[in-house]
Amino acid sequence: MAEQQPSEQQTEQRYCCITGEPVYPPYNILGGRVYSDRAFAMVNKPHPGFWRSVIVQLVGMAIFAAVVAALANLITEPTQTVRTLLGLFLAIVPTALWMAYFYRQDRLEPEPKHRLGLVFMTALLLTDVIARRLIYDWFRVQEWAAYNIATSLAASILITSVTYTAITYVAVRMVYATEEFDERMDGVVYGSVAGLGIATMLNLRYIIENQGVELAPGVVQTVTTALAMASFGGLLGWFMAEAKFTHKPTWWVPVGFVVTAVLNGIFSWLIGEVAASGLTVEPWRSLALGFVVALATFLVLAVLMRQATEVTLRRSTLD
Repeated sequence: MAEQQPSEQQTEQRYCCITGEPVYPPYNILGGRVYSDRAFAMVNKPHPGFWRSVIVQLVGMAIFAAVVAALANLITEPTQTVRTLLGLFLAIVPTALWMAYFYRQDRLEPEPKHRLGLVFMTALLLTDVIARRLIYDWFRVQEWAAYNIATSLAASILITSVTYTAITYVAVRMVYATEEFDERMDGVVYGSVAGLGIATMLNLRYIIENQGVELAPGVVQTVTTALAMASFGGLLGWFMAEAKFTHKPTWWVPVGFVVTAVLNGIFSWLIGEVAASGLTVEPWRSLALGFVVALATFLVLAVLMRQATEVTLRRSTLD
């Protein structure tokens, strides 16, 4: 007797892409992903608080910077151990806060944490192993870049920031072809995480080379660097995601690379120039000048993040 075949109507068990819980027909499908009823309602609810979250994040970081800077007036003669511990705190906390912010923005399908960790560590290690040696050992910019304004700005854009932008690109390419990289917002998230990896290594090297930090300069160095690198990385990630999902021309990503490198270079140059003219005396002067470029880039990125989510939702409703 022939063996009875399984029923054709028997279907494979499916799971919510956010919570992992089993789901059953009729399925809630958005952008090819399956959601539980609870997760589907969360994804589709209006998000009027987007700009509120942007403002809260910026204000929160400003308060953090102000509080830590105020401590500089309370701790008159910190030991080297205290300076080092505070420096490590300043290197890690801004990165963690910004990473949490960008992770929360991907509400359609939060990226796997191991993928984010891969991108972060790739950028962090490449910054130490390649970028620092390329900039300081090969090009030796510290020996000639300060000759005049033109050379310092050119070195900042064409050498330093091009190197960091290339590292961001390589780190994002680690996950670019994976199935998790399946919407525009993913480019922003992975790019921002790569930028934060760069920022973390830059801040750690700053602490090591200075045997700790003076509190006020440390705030300026770490808070602005974390915001700037996350924003520049997210911008490049957006260009890469657009190229993947909308079939942009071949020049699209190179243009994004150049735009990101120029913004990054201007930021680094502003911070470096002001720091050389008295950072420990007026730390907020450096924060104000460098922060203008970083903040403008972040606000543009915020607009692009909102549009990316709206486009994904709109296209999903048409499928």
